Amino acid sequence: MNLRFWEKKTEPLKERNLEEIRGICKVLFIDDKAFPVIDILKTAGWKNTKRIKDVDSLEQMEVKEAHILIVDIQGVGKKLKFKDEGLGLIIALKQKYPNKRVIVYSAEHQGKIQAFHPGIDAADKRLSKLADPYQFQVVVEGYAKEAFSLTECVKRIQNQLLKEFGKSTETEKIIANLNKIYTNKDFSVKNISQVFNIQNGAAISNIVQLFLTASA
Repeated sequence: MNLRFWEKKTEPLKERNLEEIRGICKVLFIDDKAFPVIDILKTAGWKNTKRIKDVDSLEQMEVKEAHILIVDIQGVGKKLKFKDEGLGLIIALKQKYPNKRVIVYSAEHQGKIQAFHPGIDAADKRLSKLADPYQFQVVVEGYAKEAFSLTECVKRIQNQLLKEFGKSTETEKIIANLNKIYTNKDFSVKNISQVFNIQNGAAISNIVQLFLTASA
């Protein structure tokens, strides 16, 4: 059937290049002091990188919109009265937003003191403040690709389907399902679960929603 003139055909999903991923991914540093790595990341193309001195609310816009949170362990978390400052904040952030990637960073002596704190385990990655800026770029790029690369999205869905439902699904089938969801613009958990023929597909939906809503 031919499309009518007011109807626009939805293009099939394509792999994003690194430049596109850099333009989508939002990185938030939570640090009460300026940190040179922030400007280095921006210069490297991560234009949606910003810093806030502390968190006023776990619901504040900067936190809700960020895909990657990079949190200092000292000097933040004070406004929300966390006893262990940044480490307490990290635990709260991971509980509130389990699908966001949270990186903890600190000076070397701080890291040794807090090495066994639950906040360190709650974080997805730990870096030293003295680490080369390139190390921060590598971690950010890895997590950004994980969220916004079509190839990585498919791998995550395959792993989750196998882990949660014992289903082994071909790459072509997953891409076809993603295109179907994207074409219909219905990113609800119910619809995504139906398309993938699974019950309670909340974890799969989180992966799909993050990837597809960046294309919508």
